[in-house]
Amino acid sequence: MKTLYITDLDGTFLNEKGVVSEESRRVVNTLSEKGLLFSVASARSIMTAGELLRGLQINAPVVLMNGVFLFDIQKAQVVSFHEIAPDAFEAVVACFRQNGKSPMLWLYGDDGLLSVQYTQLELQVNRDFYEKRKDSFEGRFKMVDSLSVPQGQHAVYINLVDTFEALRPIAEALKSLEDVSFAFYADTYTEYWFLEVYSAQASKANAALELKTLVNADRITAFGDNLNDLTLFSVADEAYAVENAVSEIKAAANAILESNRADGVAKFLLKDFQE
Repeated sequence: MKTLYITDLDGTFLNEKGVVSEESRRVVNTLSEKGLLFSVASARSIMTAGELLRGLQINAPVVLMNGVFLFDIQKAQVVSFHEIAPDAFEAVVACFRQNGKSPMLWLYGDDGLLSVQYTQLELQVNRDFYEKRKDSFEGRFKMVDSLSVPQGQHAVYINLVDTFEALRPIAEALKSLEDVSFAFYADTYTEYWFLEVYSAQASKANAALELKTLVNADRITAFGDNLNDLTLFSVADEAYAVENAVSEIKAAANAILESNRADGVAKFLLKDFQE
């Protein structure tokens, strides 16, 4: 029986400092040499996930931006992606605009590069987000008068970090749109919330099933901590929440592991894979 182990990153596999601990790195690398089929499913882009995963022996493509991308780290190339349809893009931006907010628009180009458009960075948390990532995008983080999709580019992700109260009405409005899915959940590191919108064909669940077929796995064992992991849990044969997970994730899990601070996922892998 071939098992694909898929873990969320922030709050689950990453420790409280937002990095892979030395112990988790050692466990994954040791087990990968013995045949462990290991991947991650994260809301992060390849720009930040790639840095965090450097030095890990990951022998399967990874799920990024909540299922928008399947990315082969070893070959440094996109396996597949899902774009937001033009009509849906306009409708999503209108939902934000009608509530007085302007999100970030992530574009994937025919040149294989990601770029980001924004019209303003209202909160300090968004300015911090920009400052941490602008160098990785080599000038592809652009302030514009209005969000648009240039020729040769594909809208793949629309997101904003703000307060729960500011984002909730937008999330409610998005429920009426048929061609998009969204994730609305609390940030692991701050008091703010994430609202992330993408194609209805993209989700951690769909990407995990695609990955399962790609690597010829028989079953999926998943790990998570936050609301955007619920879809991943829904397609897993076994699902495990770390101790620091939100209550909804714990309720959907087969069992509760030790926290991300205590390398809960790595300890489970060490025991389960060897058994």
